[in-house]
Amino acid sequence: MEPRELLEVLVAVVATLGELAATVAGPYRDVLLHVSPRSLHKALGTFIGHLQDTLDHQGVTSLGQALAAFRANLGATWAHVTAAASAWRESVAMIEDSWARLAREATELRDACRDAVTAEATTAATSSALAGDLQDKATRWGTAQENLVAKAWQLPLATDKEKMASEEAAHEARLAAASKETEAASKAMEDAVVARSEGEAATRRGQRAEAALGLLERLVAACDKATAFPRELQCWLRDIEAALKGTNEASPDVPEGLVAKVAKAERLWEASSRLATRHLLRTLGDIRRLPGGPGAHAVAERCQRAIEDIPRLLEGQ
Repeated sequence: MEPRELLEVLVAVVATLGELAATVAGPYRDVLLHVSPRSLHKALGTFIGHLQDTLDHQGVTSLGQALAAFRANLGATWAHVTAAASAWRESVAMIEDSWARLAREATELRDACRDAVTAEATTAATSSALAGDLQDKATRWGTAQENLVAKAWQLPLATDKEKMASEEAAHEARLAAASKETEAASKAMEDAVVARSEGEAATRRGQRAEAALGLLERLVAACDKATAFPRELQCWLRDIEAALKGTNEASPDVPEGLVAKVAKAERLWEASSRLATRHLLRTLGDIRRLPGGPGAHAVAERCQRAIEDIPRLLEGQ
């Protein structure tokens, strides 16, 4: 990848994270996870902190300056050159580990959100089926209750006292049975309403989780691409160190090709640092404050300005 593309993928991570944070910002837009922390919005706060630490990398001793001082015989020894190369390699390795961790965290959040989508869909289906069953029971019990009431209010026709007493007892029993059927039908209707409400709530939660899942898929892809930034630097550093080993330590005649490679790698490293301090760290602060702060639209605009500024940053401006 070209240096410009390597920096653009860093901006893409921040831009995607901004969209995702805006989607789940607020108590009625958050996604409930089945792992700790239960809140996706809260989990993103932790992710933002790790991303800030990764982007805000510290400067290292300039290998280019060490080489220049060695070539000009200004007091720098070959040990200074190799020490600068080693320190830089260690710094890049730390950034590489950090981006790998971020990619894993994004994947874990995506998987947790996918589980939430499945769980909410199951809850919605179960609640809907339960509501239907309870509605059917309420209807059947309601019909039975109407029949019992109709029979209960039929006046006894018998004239014999014993028969009259027996029919009155049956009449009272039918009234009691009708009352129980009424209570059962009413309870079933109430439970059906509750189950239907729970199903509708699960459906809404599932829709929010699906929206977040799509953005998490994009975040995972963006983080995977961003790992190319430290990987590419490591590749350049291996070439540089191989060239250093082939250079005569006693002679200041350092090949121009090696100097050019070092300059290219350092421009990318320094440009990434300026990109972070001028644009990305401030934007992450705005994302952390969502739903307050400047808002999602302002975050998108900041990311666009960062993209437009990359050519100047690579030129050292």
